[in-house]
Amino acid sequence: MSNYKKVKIGVVDNEFIYLSPPSWDCGWYWGWGYLGNNNCHYHLNVLDKSKDLKTAIDDHFGDSYLIRPSQKWEFAELVQSFYKLKDIAGVYNRGSCYLTTNSLSELIKNKDEVKRINEVLIPAIFEKSYEIINSNLNNKDLLKELQLIDLEGLTDNTYKFMINNNLKPEDIEKSVSAYDYRRLNSKYWEEYHKNKNKDEKNNKC
Repeated sequence: MSNYKKVKIGVVDNEFIYLSPPSWDCGWYWGWGYLGNNNCHYHLNVLDKSKDLKTAIDDHFGDSYLIRPSQKWEFAELVQSFYKLKDIAGVYNRGSCYLTTNSLSELIKNKDEVKRINEVLIPAIFEKSYEIINSNLNNKDLLKELQLIDLEGLTDNTYKFMINNNLKPEDIEKSVSAYDYRRLNSKYWEEYHKNKNKDEKNNKC
């Protein structure tokens, strides 16, 4: 877990909000999703519960949100999966939901499944989540470089830069003119379908 650092995930009310790294708490469960700064502390899963988590995070951070548009759903899915698995591991560990004594607690308990969740599944979620986070840390620099490349007017060069840096049309929409966006969007999807058809033909052979 030492590979995971605190990151600035967005801005709320003119204050930087940070996402703390995962922690192994009280010797039996994972802690993650902690947000805040010196003035506030809260959790990703307590944002507006009337909305799906992706929309709640978007609305909370607005344009300051670290994650680029094309990866927001995937990141929210990983965060949501973490919370669900954490709860499941807790039920398997305790044999209950802590409402009252559960007469089936010994049947519910499953040490092997607790071990698999805590040692395999949740660490895999962290690994993928921070792969996404780390790929977004230089978004501003990437988009500035894309703008400079696109000023040369060579669509192929801009498209190659997008592919090499995992940028999709929705990621660059606010960084280029409406005309350039339409041009690059058309190029991206033209190449996407061309490559998809090529893969399908190769798979049939």
